[in-house]
Amino acid sequence: MRKKKLVKNIGSMSIAVFISRIFGVLRDIMMTNYFGTSYVADAFRVAYQIPNFLRRLFGEGALSAAMVPIYNEIGVKKGKKDQINFALNVLSILTVFLTILCLLGIVLAPIIVTILAPGFDEVTRQLVIRLARILFPYLFLIGLSSTLISILNSHDRFFIPGLSSAFLNISMIGCLGIFVLLNKTSTMESKIFVLSLGVITGGVLQTIINFPLLQKIGYSFRVNLNLKGEALSAVWKRLIPGAIGIAVRQINLVADMILASLLVSGSIAALGYGNRLMQLPMGIFGVAAGVAVLPLFSRFVAEENWKGLKDSLRFSIISLSCIMLPVTAIIAGLGKDFITLLFMRGKFDITSVNMTYSALLFYSLGIIFYSLNRLVIPVFYANKDTKTPVKISAFIVVINIVLNIILMHFMQHAGLALATSISAMIQFFILSRMLKKKVPLIEFPKIWRAISKITFLSLMIFAGLMFANKIFIPANNVEMLIKTLSLSLVSILFFLLFSQILKIEYSKEIRKNICRKFQKK
Repeated sequence: MRKKKLVKNIGSMSIAVFISRIFGVLRDIMMTNYFGTSYVADAFRVAYQIPNFLRRLFGEGALSAAMVPIYNEIGVKKGKKDQINFALNVLSILTVFLTILCLLGIVLAPIIVTILAPGFDEVTRQLVIRLARILFPYLFLIGLSSTLISILNSHDRFFIPGLSSAFLNISMIGCLGIFVLLNKTSTMESKIFVLSLGVITGGVLQTIINFPLLQKIGYSFRVNLNLKGEALSAVWKRLIPGAIGIAVRQINLVADMILASLLVSGSIAALGYGNRLMQLPMGIFGVAAGVAVLPLFSRFVAEENWKGLKDSLRFSIISLSCIMLPVTAIIAGLGKDFITLLFMRGKFDITSVNMTYSALLFYSLGIIFYSLNRLVIPVFYANKDTKTPVKISAFIVVINIVLNIILMHFMQHAGLALATSISAMIQFFILSRMLKKKVPLIEFPKIWRAISKITFLSLMIFAGLMFANKIFIPANNVEMLIKTLSLSLVSILFFLLFSQILKIEYSKEIRKNICRKFQKK
């Protein structure tokens, strides 16, 4: 039953994230069309990143990792009433904190912009400041929304919360699209302000969509402001290492950007496009799995059910490998066609296609490890250990920077992408080794026989796609679309068939559950 629930939760989250990512791609295509690589686009990126940097503290790991294990433990040991009171206490404190942070951000916007973008001219700088002041309230909305989503995930509600980003993207597309239809001669600056208002509207939708679900599980919203309490103290103690870990990862991103700026023109853009495409499957499956397993792993730890934790971890790793390794093969084999279909128009020429493909190719080699890291780290969090992943992340940052400097000399921007993938691989093996030491009772599952079979089939898929690329050369985009869809479908069917022949563990169960999930949706 636990495995069925885990597959159901990951499936729900994956479908929701898939929908969100599709709207994200549509949003990016629309923004490229209206803003290109102008100073207006640069100004929006910087202004949008300011609240998003802080959002990662609350929305993508630190607070959820600190709160969810304690929330589930209270539910197991004390019951739902105490659980809800604890959550309302955290939400009340968070509301006050985010409000103060947003007000400070609005007032200090000129200083923040100067620190983050010292090279901008005065016109662009002033535009960033104005946009940042519009966008800062998004920090409040997404910080609150992300915490509400973590609570819902703990009660096995995944689909609607997983659509969170879709509401943001739809709002941005809708606001800008309607404005352009009504004001066809509007300036780029007026469009970017409307787009920023679309972000705020989307943030409101992301937040209020969770209220009905919370009421169904017993929440009645009220202020519960109490700065004392053992459980709350434990949350803040675990939040600090998680926040440091996120800051460490941001250092990594900044270092990548600085080094890319030393390479040929277009390197940063190519890495950005390649990373965006790589994030599509990883977000759908890898991130979704990481979100879905944390509440379950936390309950296993609270119950001291080490066998259940070990079995679920094994099942999750093999299941994720059955998805991500074939997806990697398809991306590597058909990536250039995907890029051409999505982006090759206007100033995005064949040189841009080739640069983006080389970035995507080497990023894709690490997809499985990025995803597995998202799966293994929650085991530490479930065991109330947020320090070990932070220490490992700090070490990986150093490794990544060293690899960047070495590989960029031989491979240009593709070397930066490869360094990121190698670093993710090293991180996974270190996490696995440390997990054995930290939680010996779970006996980290033996997975390599199954993964070697999956890797073999994925290499077969990649070889077949490279051979097909030499035979089938499309004359136009329609033929290219037919080619990519057909070969992708054949690759998936090939894997499903031979995974049964090779008797890859859980493959039959995974296939049945995924098919059943899609039929229900």
